[in-house]
Amino acid sequence: MKKFLNAFYLKYIRPADPGFFIVKYAAKAAFSCLISFLFALMFRLEGGLFFWWMAGAVCTVFFRTGSTLKRRKCYTLFLLLAVAVTVPAAALIGNHLVFSLGFIFLLSFGCFFLGSRGSSAAIIANGTLIVSLISLFSPTGFDHGILRSIALLFGGMIAFATNFYLWPFDPEKILFSSAKLAMEDMGFFLEGVCLRVKNSNVSEAQLSFLHKETMNSVRRYRTFMESFNIDPLKSTSLSDGSGIFYYALIRLFESVVGLSNHIHFSDNRPEFRAIRDQFFEAASEISHTFDEFSKLEQKQCFAPPDFNQMNQQITEIRNALLNMGAYKREDAVQSKFLEAWGAVYELKNVVIEFQELTNLAEKKFGLRRENSKMKAGMEGKEERK
Repeated sequence: MKKFLNAFYLKYIRPADPGFFIVKYAAKAAFSCLISFLFALMFRLEGGLFFWWMAGAVCTVFFRTGSTLKRRKCYTLFLLLAVAVTVPAAALIGNHLVFSLGFIFLLSFGCFFLGSRGSSAAIIANGTLIVSLISLFSPTGFDHGILRSIALLFGGMIAFATNFYLWPFDPEKILFSSAKLAMEDMGFFLEGVCLRVKNSNVSEAQLSFLHKETMNSVRRYRTFMESFNIDPLKSTSLSDGSGIFYYALIRLFESVVGLSNHIHFSDNRPEFRAIRDQFFEAASEISHTFDEFSKLEQKQCFAPPDFNQMNQQITEIRNALLNMGAYKREDAVQSKFLEAWGAVYELKNVVIEFQELTNLAEKKFGLRRENSKMKAGMEGKEERK
């Protein structure tokens, strides 16, 4: 039974929602509304006030936005304050047709204008527009409009407290988990490429399968960003921007794909056997660092990979290729040399992009490098023991 469940998870659940992240995200929203609903029943609210109480709760969980937990709190509070102001105004203005048309125009203009300022602003503007229009088309007096605003605020604040304090859900934690899954799949893909260099029996179909799985993992990271109402294109110019880590994943994936296109240089060529063994060793060590990255936890101390050693190994492979002198020949060996040179170039790109991604992960997800002196001291104690 366990084997069947694991196979079912790997085939159907992991590609769409690994770790049930989105399921938990949706369940938290429903739970927040349920808590607000129970409080409304406890206060015995009826009719219109009950509706506006639940409107505040739904508005809080439905129009969430922001790339961090702190920003989501601020944006949600700003949304609640905005609708608390516009709802009684809309209820009063709704009694006058001309003023209603002008109010609709102003709300629509503000919604479209703010929508051009970014994803978060657009979501807050849309939430304010929708709730205000509901109040506008059910006009009432100013006093009842204030009661609507109070009910909306209390219902929204109960959902807010449940959402962000009773059951907090940090989007960065989920994005980091998704990034680790993408790196794990990318490590499998790179490992498959390494095996193909050493063993020509590794089929193109197997590599294509690993390529597809890795591509889906990178896409899943963007899907999670969009499900949290985070704009993938926002703040790409900042070192800790929401979209910059996504594009680092894409560049790393493209470099591994580029490497997979130059791995046939040693097929049926014994003169490239030494180069093949060096290349296999270097690429395998890089794939192992991918696996180590996928096991990290957020805000954890980590020992960064030795990129200098990786670059040194690649330089040695490049020098060995040049010493072969195959580029001087006018036969098929020269074309194999060019393919091997392309493979070395792409492996260098993999190291460069992986180093960039590691630096970005350190800034965005709070990873901390281990203190070299502390690490050396610990190693010395272990040796003395």
